[in-house]
Amino acid sequence: MDTRGDIFVQNIPILKPNVVVIGNSGVGKTTLIRTLFADKDFQTEVTKELRLYDGPALGFRLIDTVGFEYGYMNQVKAINAIKKWSKEAIKRDDQSRQINMIWYCIDGTSKRFAKRNVDMFLKSTSFWQSVPIIVVITKSYSQVERQENVNMVQEAFAKNSKASLNLKAIIPVVASTYKIDQNINVIPYGLDELLMATDFYMPEGFIAARQDIGRYKLVNKRMMAHTLVGASTLAAATIGLSPIPFSDGALLTPLEVAEIKSLAKIFDMQFDEKSGLFQSMIEAGAAGVIGKTALGVLNGIPGINLAAEALNAIVAGTIVAALGEGCVYVFEQIYTGAKSANDVEWVKKSLESETVKKLMTRLQPIIYEIQSKAPGSKLSAKDIVSIILKNFK
Repeated sequence: MDTRGDIFVQNIPILKPNVVVIGNSGVGKTTLIRTLFADKDFQTEVTKELRLYDGPALGFRLIDTVGFEYGYMNQVKAINAIKKWSKEAIKRDDQSRQINMIWYCIDGTSKRFAKRNVDMFLKSTSFWQSVPIIVVITKSYSQVERQENVNMVQEAFAKNSKASLNLKAIIPVVASTYKIDQNINVIPYGLDELLMATDFYMPEGFIAARQDIGRYKLVNKRMMAHTLVGASTLAAATIGLSPIPFSDGALLTPLEVAEIKSLAKIFDMQFDEKSGLFQSMIEAGAAGVIGKTALGVLNGIPGINLAAEALNAIVAGTIVAALGEGCVYVFEQIYTGAKSANDVEWVKKSLESETVKKLMTRLQPIIYEIQSKAPGSKLSAKDIVSIILKNFK
């Protein structure tokens, strides 16, 4: 049985959590890490920007990062290295690369630490917003300065509410023996406290990392979904600008079905046009309650001075945008587990109340804005769609 690296139980590996170690160059990150692996029995995984330490001495792995250098480009390099590692964890669906805790190392002899340091730190770890943070004050040689540094860090973090929520401990340490004078040495200090705090605050079962990964995936799905809705809205507006009569909205049905089908795929759902869920979405479109509402609102708007084709394009685009955004909301609720795909009545209610309400309040401002942009002249489908999407956003 290989005793290095991950822990094994009956030859089944139990993944160790990862602690990423962040700080300026020269702060002593590498010295701290190598001291904790004092028996020298450890492995390293090296990339261009990161070095991962693992071994039987600790119940977790340590990731040594590029130091935060002075200068914008150097800071960007360090930040991007951590983001790249994080995105690789998602791409590979690799739990062994998830970040479960952050050690933020600062130099105890510098006596400089401000809100901007916290802001830079947050940029580098923006992906992992739920994991606990321990600030490690390295080179804490003086007992008096230890408490001063703790106070300094507390004040800086207190000015940034996001960071202070996850800050669990501030621990001064001396990683290795430091000679002050010929007969005066400062021996290692605070390492046991650091290890105990890490063990105590380490989330069980990779919970925090999974929360952050779930949020990251959801944000990406939202971005893809809104992009798709935009493309579908453009296609609808293009149809509306054509000389073909747009009275019952039947021309939009195939486009709406394609929009719903593509959105379902983004949110990992199997599209079945005959199911109650998707049937209710299709029925709510241009030929249903959303389309009828749009035409009703249009008839009640006074002072319209637009060509018939432009109005067709506005109504067609607005209907498809409203349906798309309504479906995004429904799919997101199902994807996150907040609602069930079998709750067809809730889907109908959402599309027929929230989506219709949004349509009723936004169609008139859209028409007036387009009318003010080009009174009496023609607009392209792209121009119309940009105004529609801006109002729906």
